[in-house]
Amino acid sequence: MSANSETQRHSKGNLFFGLTLIVAGSVFLMDRLDVIQALDYWFLLPAMIAIGGLVDIISPGKPEHIAKGCFSLVFALWLYVSIEHLWGWSFRTSWPLLLIAFGIQHLVGGLLAARDTQK
Repeated sequence: MSANSETQRHSKGNLFFGLTLIVAGSVFLMDRLDVIQALDYWFLLPAMIAIGGLVDIISPGKPEHIAKGCFSLVFALWLYVSIEHLWGWSFRTSWPLLLIAFGIQHLVGGLLAARDTQK
């Protein structure tokens, strides 16, 4: 991968992260000013994390970025399921799944990186 494509990928990540911070800050500010009730918008958090994961998967980058993007998607799904208490899951009962997913992220990232260096 060229240095230019890595710079472009980094720029897209910074752009998305910056926009996410602006939106989150705006929501919290409007909540503090009693313009909106921020808790009504918690359902957007998993969606924003999932979009970030998709950006990591779709953008050209290192194999570790694909693994990180997949973890972000799993994390967003877990967050949504825990917030909504689907299947009886809550933050308290399902947090070990994050440890498993994080381990899988590093395992897959390492395997992809090893495969990439053998080419």
